[in-house]
Amino acid sequence: MDAAWFAPSAVLIAGAAGAAVLLRRLAGAVTELAASQRRLRRLEDAMIPVRVETRRARASIDRHRHR
Repeated sequence: MDAAWFAPSAVLIAGAAGAAVLLRRLAGAVTELAASQRRLRRLEDAMIPVRVETRRARASIDRHRHR
């Protein structure tokens, strides 16, 4: 048996291994993205009281007459 008979099998196995590594990294990136979105959502939720207070302060300043 010569190398031409083993080469297609080796290429298929190497390609499958490469695809498995790529899919594993892609899954890790998707997980990291989801975690990042959760952290951003928590940060935005934490800032809601700050936004409400600035709106109240702006509204009270707008009610005063400026000389």
